[in-house]
Amino acid sequence: MKEFFNHIKIFLKTYQRAIVFSIQILATCVFLYYLYKLSFLPPLYYTVICVILVVLLIGEYFLIFIKKVHSKRSLITQVLSLFVSLVLIFVAMNLQELDHAIDLLTSESFQTRAVSVIVMNDSEILNEEGITSSCLGYVYNIDPDTMDYALKDIKNQFGPIDELTYDDFTSLTNDLYNGTVDAILLDEAFRSLIEQDHTTFGEETRVIYQVVLSETLVSAKNVDVTTSPFLVYISGNDEYGDLSAVSRSDVNMLVAVNPNTKQVLMISIPRDLYIPLARNNQYDKFTHAGIYGLDESLLTLENYLQEDINYYARLNFTSFIDIVDVLGGVTVYSPHSFVTVKGKYQINEGYNTLNAQQALSFVRERKAFLDGDFERGRNQQRMISAIIKKISSPVILTKFSSVLSTLSNSVDTNISQQEINALIQFQLSTLASWDIQSYQIAGTPQHEFCFSMGQALSVVVPDELSTQQAVQYIDDLMAGNKIQTEQGDLDQEEASTNE
Repeated sequence: MKEFFNHIKIFLKTYQRAIVFSIQILATCVFLYYLYKLSFLPPLYYTVICVILVVLLIGEYFLIFIKKVHSKRSLITQVLSLFVSLVLIFVAMNLQELDHAIDLLTSESFQTRAVSVIVMNDSEILNEEGITSSCLGYVYNIDPDTMDYALKDIKNQFGPIDELTYDDFTSLTNDLYNGTVDAILLDEAFRSLIEQDHTTFGEETRVIYQVVLSETLVSAKNVDVTTSPFLVYISGNDEYGDLSAVSRSDVNMLVAVNPNTKQVLMISIPRDLYIPLARNNQYDKFTHAGIYGLDESLLTLENYLQEDINYYARLNFTSFIDIVDVLGGVTVYSPHSFVTVKGKYQINEGYNTLNAQQALSFVRERKAFLDGDFERGRNQQRMISAIIKKISSPVILTKFSSVLSTLSNSVDTNISQQEINALIQFQLSTLASWDIQSYQIAGTPQHEFCFSMGQALSVVVPDELSTQQAVQYIDDLMAGNKIQTEQGDLDQEEASTNE
């Protein structure tokens, strides 16, 4: 054994310089491979880095091999070479993580739709075995395809059942409470509608069986995002937890981006906007479109504005908290002083630096304002503007890896990995300062019949002129014209007020 270690020692002394230098060559190749694969850097920057690393290798070669084996200069250079190799390997590992994060962010995803068999807490039906001996009620006409799928699954599992169909959720829920039906079949995406009338529905009932469906998401209408303008639909659902779950679209925003003019237009769409659903042309709140899936929200908005939407990005409350948290908080402007209902946070007039929980309360607040949802929509635009500015600033370079990693787990999008890489490269090469313009579709609060609930609800009937103005702004920006909305950049109101 001693002789073996002596051979190893002699080998290392003989080939020490070659081993050290080979490690740096390998580390350099791995680093350049992942840097090239990500395509973040503009070609000129990548070329410069390649030249620097090659020159460094050549210089170290002469210092290591031309000098005597044990010369002081050769040994110092070998130590330097090992240090450079460690740095390159560390950066390469981070680049690999970034590549994986973007791959997760842009990988093909699915919406999950859960349909539950629900009974009252005091029901004698203890589990799914009791389904066949019960009367099962459900609303069929609103989403017959989903009900057919769930009923087929239940009958295959348990056999024939006694069924009773309803036209609306109010009658269905009332009959569950009064015992006319023993159980109901409910698409979980509609649970929030029932809880509007029965706020303790979740505590008074229990789920005894559940059918889960997977639905593919809508494809992108791809363009060259560095040279062509494009539209992105941002959907924020009102749920915590799993982002893939189908639910209402509580935050709705259409973002138009023109990389040539460096302008971004954010159009806020009121959640209660009363427009026809794409699936059947029946009028409903726009937020209810999300119950039928993200594709329904996209198609409904496209039909309403007569615009082709290229991409979507979807997040929920959990996603929002994670993003603001990894950014280290966000500084956002508020034109009003108020205290949030959730969390009782004090928001001052002017700029406020908010942590994740404070930021979430800020964008959810509506009861503190006379115009409620409309001011909430404007605050959501202010927050998105503040986040865009922080992400596109040089400060983000120190948090680049963690930000992308968080986004990959917090946002669903159909923007491809190549397009995201191209956008990052575009921003790094131009260091563009984006002009962010804001607009909000206006409307009149009314009480109208909503298809999804089968009854009249409080809605916002859109103002025709306001809708036409929104479309005009979109068309102008897409055509390459500089636009200036009346609201401008809502996150810079203090500056505009003082002029």
